[in-house]
Amino acid sequence: MRRTTQPSQNFPDDLCIPSPVEILVAGDPQRLGGYWLAGRLGAGGQGVVYEGYAGDDTRVAVKVLHRDRAAQLAKEAAAAQRVASFCTARVIEACSEGPRPYLVSEYVPGPTLREAVARAGRSGPRRR
Repeated sequence: MRRTTQPSQNFPDDLCIPSPVEILVAGDPQRLGGYWLAGRLGAGGQGVVYEGYAGDDTRVAVKVLHRDRAAQLAKEAAAAQRVASFCTARVIEACSEGPRPYLVSEYVPGPTLREAVARAGRSGPRRR
């Protein structure tokens, strides 16, 4: 069972590919801190990124790192906060305590990087 997010208004129509949100699986948290988790946006070597909602219904992205990656949470949060706001999603909260360290950032709708590159191709010079 899959559902999709609404297309982004930040991208031209030809790049607007809704990103799938997968349902939570056994073992996924339903809440972290003050956020409830609606589904999975993606998973990889560092952890899982969830679509979440704050108490005021603000949509957020919640990245939960694998336990062996917990030490890098503070570094990642600090690095993201140093980047200009127009270049990355704003970090809202970072929690390194407890069994599931997580990072909450603003949700930016639109295609995944993989989808955008597949649709529009690579830009810039190719590295050799």
